Amino acid sequence: MADYWYNNIIIKRYMLNKGKKHSLEKIFFNQKFLTLVGLAVIILISWPFAKNTIKQHRVNQEISDFKKEIANLQNKSVDLKNFVSSLESDQFVEEYARLNLNLKKPGEEKTVIKIDAASFASSSEDDPIFNIPGRVKPAPGPEMSNPKKWFNHFFR
Repeated sequence: MADYWYNNIIIKRYMLNKGKKHSLEKIFFNQKFLTLVGLAVIILISWPFAKNTIKQHRVNQEISDFKKEIANLQNKSVDLKNFVSSLESDQFVEEYARLNLNLKKPGEEKTVIKIDAASFASSSEDDPIFNIPGRVKPAPGPEMSNPKKWFNHFFR
């Protein structure tokens, strides 16, 4: 009988200890707990990858912007080289000398046509080509004194 009671006590202690282990096993090997731990691990692993992907996208965008800027600058460079070559040509030098320096080639004659200012002004105002906004300046009013100009600048 003592063995029975002894065995019964040992079994009860084993069951109590087993229950404690069982409760920890329930927590750690629970499907919801393992799912949360797995998601946390996946997030911790994918976070740096996502940051690097975003940085890579920004760098690629900057590279494409720089390539566009380089292409634009190369086009401007080509245009400027063409302009400089046209300025260095003999034809441009000759045309500039004729128009601005009143020079002429040997054997050419210059003709000067005089137009009176009144007829030119009336004919040019009727022509729609010369109707440019801001072309006709209003008549200047009386000259204001400097203090009046400052007063108008700050208080009007």
